[in-house]
Amino acid sequence: MTRTAPTTAPASARPGADPYASPLPTVASPAARAGQRMQRARLGVQGTPGRMRLVSAALVVVGLLVGLAAAQSFSVADGALVRADRNAAQLVRLQDIQTLLVRADADATNAFVVGGLEPADQRADYDEAVDRAVQQVAFAARAQPADGEALAALSSAIQSYTSGVVQARAANRQGLPLGAQYLREASAGLRADALPLLGALTSANEERVQTEFDTAGRAQVLALVAGLLGLVIVAGALVWLARRTHRYVNVPVAGAGVVILVVLVASVVALGSVAAAVADLRAGSYASARALAGARIAAFDAKANESLTLVSRGSGAAFEAAWQESSAVTSSLVAEAAQIDPAAADLPGGWDAYTALHQEIRSLDDGGGWEQAVAAAISREPGSANATFDAFDAASGEQLTAASEATSSGLRDARSGLALAGWLCGLAGVLAALLAWWGLSQRIEEYR
Repeated sequence: MTRTAPTTAPASARPGADPYASPLPTVASPAARAGQRMQRARLGVQGTPGRMRLVSAALVVVGLLVGLAAAQSFSVADGALVRADRNAAQLVRLQDIQTLLVRADADATNAFVVGGLEPADQRADYDEAVDRAVQQVAFAARAQPADGEALAALSSAIQSYTSGVVQARAANRQGLPLGAQYLREASAGLRADALPLLGALTSANEERVQTEFDTAGRAQVLALVAGLLGLVIVAGALVWLARRTHRYVNVPVAGAGVVILVVLVASVVALGSVAAAVADLRAGSYASARALAGARIAAFDAKANESLTLVSRGSGAAFEAAWQESSAVTSSLVAEAAQIDPAAADLPGGWDAYTALHQEIRSLDDGGGWEQAVAAAISREPGSANATFDAFDAASGEQLTAASEATSSGLRDARSGLALAGWLCGLAGVLAALLAWWGLSQRIEEYR
């Protein structure tokens, strides 16, 4: 008998199998699935509907980018104005420290001319100036960490200067000629160590302020470029749609263009006003504050050199030359401040009045009347050199305070509404993107 090979029964014939069960699906490989997705993507961008999808995606991106660019422009301007205000405040602080130090030196040298026990009011003014300078140094270090290392060196230089003044006073009270040498060395050390440090710090903060002013003034460029490009792209899309759909205007897409136009105009106008305000501050109150601060520093330096010339008793030609140099700087800067701000118009005359009295002191000294020159230099009577200088000090200090406050106030006013405008521009960009997507989706639906 012949045997046949056993055959495998179909699944439906197997015991316990469901005869109506579907066969298991074939699982595609990852490469096959990727190919399928690529095929569907190619089909999605083919033909007019596919191109509309690409245009829709492009317009959505354009709307979002325009809003983001405008928002970023407002953020940049706002941040630049904040930093400019802080750096301008630090600059004023540093100039105040410099003024206080040369004021203290002027007090010390003028009181030293008297000999013996110095006048109590000048000693008190010296102590106040030094204490305020030390406090301002500490505050400046906290306000601007980048200046910390230089301010630490400045603090050491101030301590060295005050120690030299203490030695000079002790010798002067005892009638020792060595006191004059100590005073000259302390004053020279102040000018060789402390004032150059302050000059470098002042220059660094001036550069920071100018950099932030420039940044705020250029903030509108990004919004302008993005807005113009956005309008060009939307206009091109509208023309393309009109040719494909035979409709003159796609209202939602045109609405997206209007939104972009509003963002562009609002950004240019608002940020343009910020740039104009910054330019006015730079040429106005900020420039006046810088000129007045420099004038006061040079003025107190001149006053100190006036006294050092008398202390040197016949050998103070170098100090008189330094007085002439500082006086010229003061005259130039107060004239500049008066030209910027009419409120400072009286300052050049005030300095000229003191200059005339200084020349009288020098005439007495050069003519052999040293005692008479000293008496004129230390007098506090109305019309004296000291009284005239004090009047200039008070007037210039008042104008400096006003100019500094006007600068800070102007920067705060220029910032008004910038943060809110940035958020509104971002939302407007989202609205433009939604309108563009809606307008194209309507046309795509017509092909289904």
